[in-house]
Parts: sequence; C-alpha cells; structure tokens
Amino acid sequence: MSEPAKINRSRSRIQQALAGLLKDKDYCDITVAELIEKADVGKTTFYRHYERKLDVFLAMHDTLFDTLLQDLTVREDWLSLTPRPSVIAMLSRISAQSSFRRSVAYKLGNDAPQAHRQLKCNLTALIEQRLTSAFDTDDFIIPLPSLASTMAAIYLDFITQLFNDSLTSSVEEKATSLQRLTQANLRAAIED
Repeated sequence: MSEPAKINRSRSRIQQALAGLLKDKDYCDITVAELIEKADVGKTTFYRHYERKLDVFLAMHDTLFDTLLQDLTVREDWLSLTPRPSVIAMLSRISAQSSFRRSVAYKLGNDAPQAHRQLKCNLTALIEQRLTSAFDTDDFIIPLPSLASTMAAIYLDFITQLFNDSLTSSVEEKATSLQRLTQANLRAAIED
C-alpha cells in the first residue's frame, strides 16, 4: 500500500472512530485514548495526523460540509428557490441525530469557542470556493469573503437550530428557508 493510501486510511479510521463514539457520548466526554483505541491505531499514528481531538472533529466536519454543498455547483443551483437534494439530505441527517439532552456548546466543552470559529472559517472557505466556481466574481458588489462569511454563518445557524430546537417545521421547510436566504443574499450581492 502506498504511503498516501496509508495516511488516508489512518485518518479515515480515526474520523470514523470519533463519529462512532459521538453516537454514544458527548464530545467533551471522549478522550484521545478512547479515540486511539476505537480507531485501532497507535498513539504515534494519531499524533502524526492530528495534534488533538478537535482537529479530528474539524476534519470530520470538512467532509460533512463538502457533502452539504455538493449539489451547489452552478449559478442556477445557488439562485434557485428550491433547495438542492444534498442540502435536504444533510439537514435530514442532522435532524435525525438531534435527540440531544445538552446544547452543542456544552457538549464541546472547552473546545466550543475554537470549534465554532474554525468551523465557520472552514465553511466560509468552502462556500467562497464554490461561489468562485459558479459565478463570475466580478459581478459581486459585496466582497466575496464577506458574502461567503455571511452565508457560512446562516448555514451554521440553521444547523445549530436543528441540533438545539425541536422542529416546529419540517426539514424540507427549513431547507427551503435556508435556500431562500442564500438566494436573497446572492441576489443582493450581484450587480445587475
């Protein structure tokens, strides 16, 4: 097996181990030792790929964000009033896992502030990349980094609502609201 394949396999095992542990425990209650044991990797292997548990959590979310936005590839996808299937699927997945007793901030413990900042930063970068691919960025009258940051905040707020609130509306209605907010922000940012 090639070195890059081994690295990807180890990283994947560690991320899958964290995902598995999160089904039964809160993030703040999981130790690196448990994560290493569940992933069946050595301590050296873990620290070769990640500095700390938070890095695994962030890498896991990068994959989730990519899946969330996978159907937003062209201008028409972003400006549609109909939510993309990948958005509905991811919001449904999140909603199905949100039978939580404690808030996300509590569950993340001391890592909460840094996790929220880094998640927003990572999602902002991904949205900016996707918008750059889908639009002629010269058409934007709002700086693209500001627009992407605002949209990332909206997406994260909707995700947090799904985790923290009991659904007063369906996932499809939430996805439609999210798409309408996305479309409204983009329309306001595009010079006509």
